[in-house]
Amino acid sequence: MNAIADFLAHLRFERRFSENTVQAYTDDLENLAEFLGDTPVEKATRENLFDFIVSLHEHGLTSRTVARKISGLRGFYRYLERLGAIDENPASLIETPQYLKSLPEFLTYEEIEAMLSVDKDDWMDIRDTCIIEMLYSCGLRVSELCGLTLGNLNFERGFVLVFGKGSKERLIPMGERAMNELKRYLPYRGIVCGAHKRIDRVFISRNGKALSRVTVWGIIKTRALKAGIAKDVSPHTLRHSFATHLVNSGADLRSVQEMLGHSDISTTQIYTHITSSVMKKAHSNFHPLENNDKKPAG
Repeated sequence: MNAIADFLAHLRFERRFSENTVQAYTDDLENLAEFLGDTPVEKATRENLFDFIVSLHEHGLTSRTVARKISGLRGFYRYLERLGAIDENPASLIETPQYLKSLPEFLTYEEIEAMLSVDKDDWMDIRDTCIIEMLYSCGLRVSELCGLTLGNLNFERGFVLVFGKGSKERLIPMGERAMNELKRYLPYRGIVCGAHKRIDRVFISRNGKALSRVTVWGIIKTRALKAGIAKDVSPHTLRHSFATHLVNSGADLRSVQEMLGHSDISTTQIYTHITSSVMKKAHSNFHPLENNDKKPAG
């Protein structure tokens, strides 16, 4: 059985699709077949299809184009399922969620360290380092960071209490580095607050006022520039880096979901596909057999 040819004939003669539409399906399925390599399209898994979708985004295709291709994949695998050519439809759970509109940017470990090392022992530099550490170590949203109060910090248990979207609360572990940066920053904060009206927020300005999200965005962008990072870095980039590095290190996806405060694990799964893409690139670049053709003849 030639699955693609049979499906295209079905579209052309039974569904009476226009030649332009059939050609679009042809191009999409041939692209999938090329991406799968030695794996026949009827043997593709859900993970294979997710990786294919991620590759489309990486090649700069628009969300509208990707959504159309996903729709075509659904139709193709429904057809194979009806024929009994496949036991399970790998495209049945694939949707076009918001998070696939653009793959999140993330930083390398070295870039994170570079941002943290730009610290001149001025109290505001110490505060900014603490902000970066909390965003990265705890995967906080910028609104969650700005809303933190002293009562949310539990140094004895090593957790921070966060109120996320819809006022849902969650406990997130604080690592040793995050707690150390907080302990370094908080005495300076106490001095600044002593000279101004008392405030309970953890992160404050030189005037003793709670930091706004706009201010935190400015802090992150300034640090990234000082660290020589060319990427467009925002507070959310640090949250994406937190999730990507955890998944890359083998963290359980459910645990990452809980720490990020995602209501649906499908939102968290994007980080598995980012990691998969990174691993494939590393394999291609550094595996000795992959690099045989790249080595100069000696």
